[in-house]
Order: sequence, then C-alpha cells, then structure tokens
Amino acid sequence: MISMTQENPVHRSRLFRDVSLPLTIAILILVGTLLILLGLLLFPVNLGLIPFSPDGQLGLLMVIMAIQMMTLGETPIGQYTRSWSMIIVGIVFAAMGVVSCIVPGVLTGVIQVLLGLLNILGGGVLLTKRFISLRHGTRTPAAGPLPQDIKNLLVTQTVLNFVTISFGITMLIPGLVSGMVIAGIVVVNGLLLFLLGSLLTKIQ
Repeated sequence: MISMTQENPVHRSRLFRDVSLPLTIAILILVGTLLILLGLLLFPVNLGLIPFSPDGQLGLLMVIMAIQMMTLGETPIGQYTRSWSMIIVGIVFAAMGVVSCIVPGVLTGVIQVLLGLLNILGGGVLLTKRFISLRHGTRTPAAGPLPQDIKNLLVTQTVLNFVTISFGITMLIPGLVSGMVIAGIVVVNGLLLFLLGSLLTKIQ
C-alpha cells in the first residue's frame, strides 16, 4: 500500500504536468483531430447509417477557420500578423459558423461558396509561392542540399495544398464526386496536418 501511494503522485504529475508544445502545433493537432473525426463520421453518413446536417458540417469548418485566424493569424491565402482586423474577420467567420449550426438553411449557400473559393484560392496561392521559391532556389543554389526533414515538409505542404484545392472544388461543384470521396479527402487533410505538426516539431 505504501509503494502504491508513493507511485500515484508521480504518475499524476506526469499526466498533468505542463507540456512544452508550441501554440502552432497545438492548433494543428486540434484542427487535425476535428477534421479526422468529421471525415470518419461522413462514411456512415454516406451509407445512410446516421443522420447528417450539411449546415453543421459547414459551420464546423467555418469555426475551424476562425480559430486558425484568431490564434495564429493563419488564413487560407497565407499567414499574417494577428491584427485587430484579422481578429474581427475571425469573429465574423465564427459567428457565421455558429449560425449555420443552429439555424439550418440560412447561410448554407453563402458558406459553401465562401469555403470553396477560399480553399481553391488559398491552395493555389501557396502552391504558386512555393513553386516560385523553388525556381529561385534552383537559379541561386545554396551551400548544400536541403535536409531530409525540410524536403519532407515541402512535400507534405504541397500535397496538403492539392488536397485543399480538391476540397474547395467539391464545395463549389456539389455532386462532382461521391460523398465517400469527400469523406476521404477530409480524413487525409486531417492526417496531413498531424504529419505537418510532427515535421515542424522535428525541425524546431
């Protein structure tokens, strides 16, 4: 009994002690978890096993985008300083998401088009910036080859951008692909965010 009481505080301290996890990585884990959960739920939804609310899905995606804007200054078209204007836009997006979840049908079309355009524009802009930087890097070679972690990071970001563009297209053109494909895209998006967070942790 004495040994057990002595071990419990140690285990509790390990479980509840502070974690040196950067805010960026924590947000990536949160967003990745939400997207994976959403994507996994979409599989039984498309099989007709559980009910589905399209407005709830769109509202959740808007709230996720608002969290990224307000905490990191990260938008679909790049990362910016967390200014008051960025926070106000994040609040507006969060409010639209909440209204969509609570009052179905009011903002469905608006949010769907907005998410589609932002995902396509954001993925395209980031891909273009990365392509230009790589072209510039080939013209002005560095001192040595890129580390493997940096290469993996660039590949992961590129794949993530293509997945983002694909999701945006499915938002703008409903019925283009099956619901199962959309569910797979959402799950892959979440998994890529986990991979991105892992690579960023290694590099840091």
